[in-house]
Amino acid sequence: MKKLQSTVSKKNGLKHQSGFTLIEVLVGITILTIGLLGVAKMQISAIQGNSMSSSTSVALALAQEKMEELMTRAYTDAILLDSNTGNDAPATNLMPITSTTDFDHDETVTTDAQGTFHRIWNIADHPLSGEDVPTMKSITIIVTWDNGKHQVSLFCLKR
Repeated sequence: MKKLQSTVSKKNGLKHQSGFTLIEVLVGITILTIGLLGVAKMQISAIQGNSMSSSTSVALALAQEKMEELMTRAYTDAILLDSNTGNDAPATNLMPITSTTDFDHDETVTTDAQGTFHRIWNIADHPLSGEDVPTMKSITIIVTWDNGKHQVSLFCLKR
């Protein structure tokens, strides 16, 4: 077995000194700090993404809830009268309405965890091609939140 050499000399004090210099320690701490800041930024982004996903899920649930309520009603139900005319007069096109100024029905919905959502919807009558009597209703529902910065929409045809 070999004998280990000591780093301390009895006559001269320290013979050889090993370890990290102050510069090496500072560089290491700087690299570690940059890495931890990157992880913290990633964590903040994940939290924001989860919050947005949660709000979108709530908004879609609110839109779906209203759509199901309207779709289960009879075609001739008074609530399903054309929002634009108040009767069954045909609408001019079958495209979903996207401007919030075109909606006649609206309500504000407050949830416990996610805050306040604004739900608007419109109902329009449409004849099938070649027919004079409306045989379909289009229902468009838009739910907005965060002061209108975000929105989801649903569009459906009812026969």
